[in-house]
Amino acid sequence: MFHLWQSELTNFKQRDCAAVFSPLLNRLKSAKSLLTGNRTPKQHPHFVVITIDNEARRERSPEAPVDRLFWGRYQGREYGIPMIMDMADAFGYPAIFFTDTLTVRSYGKEPIREVCQEVLRRGHDCALHSHPELHIPDYQDRFDYYWTDEGVRSWLGEASDYLAEFTGQPTRAYRAGGYRVSPASFRAMRDIGIEADFSSLLGHKQCMIDASYCNNAVRKYDGVYEVPVSVYHDVKGTPRKLDVNWRTPETFRWHLQEAMAAGVLCTTIFLHSWSFLKFDATWLEATEAVGVDEEAIANFQGMLEVVSETPGTQVVTSLELIDYLKANPDALNAPDTIPAIRPAAA
Repeated sequence: MFHLWQSELTNFKQRDCAAVFSPLLNRLKSAKSLLTGNRTPKQHPHFVVITIDNEARRERSPEAPVDRLFWGRYQGREYGIPMIMDMADAFGYPAIFFTDTLTVRSYGKEPIREVCQEVLRRGHDCALHSHPELHIPDYQDRFDYYWTDEGVRSWLGEASDYLAEFTGQPTRAYRAGGYRVSPASFRAMRDIGIEADFSSLLGHKQCMIDASYCNNAVRKYDGVYEVPVSVYHDVKGTPRKLDVNWRTPETFRWHLQEAMAAGVLCTTIFLHSWSFLKFDATWLEATEAVGVDEEAIANFQGMLEVVSETPGTQVVTSLELIDYLKANPDALNAPDTIPAIRPAAA
């Protein structure tokens, strides 16, 4: 149908053509969806959330985990949260920094307090992230305990308390490290006062809930708003997220157009605080940054440009999205769909 469906196979050699004609195509698709009744009865904005997982692990940066992985300090520049904020600010967009406050257990309070307060000072959203497996010494030995109601409530409550202390605000939004949420997680979130979770990722083996109940749709799970990580199906039918380290702006443009035409409420842009640096080893091996990932930087810039060129989109913080859902409960009835890239016709 559109040449963009060849994205994963051809690296979008028609980049310039897509950039010129995509705004027109988007308007035509929006008009078609209205005529064919594919939108929800109430016309909600299409929300975009720019989400960053802020985290530091010694396996990825043994020498200076906070400096390298939060701030992205490398060869005299900062390629982490300062650069991400600069790029979002150029478009006037807020970003949501899901910050692993359990890092306090490994590196102390002050470095993480500085991270949280700088995000807020710049006018962005500081929400909660957690990797208990990185910072609780007996986590692996007592894995089952840490996923009981008592266990989750203990470490998630601790992480939430740190964030509230550093920001001066109650903790209302959360994303689990490794997408590891369970039914016990949602009970703990309710007890703590967390209103929205951004953890569900279809097809991920560590997601301990059935993510298919909200493939791309915002729903409620046990009293908590669930805002899933946006996915599409590649040519093999595998769910893929819109991560700046792996996806191009053209793929993002195609996904956004498909989601909007179907009436999906929200699209997630995904990155890490360290996404703009290259590392020389696998995910969990000791390593250090070896270069700058210029492609990831260009992908993020391109995705921001796509959003700015697409009528009907609205970039929001977690708190703005929560407040909108409270005021517009029918938004939870918006359609759910997974866009699918199809091979070009022979």
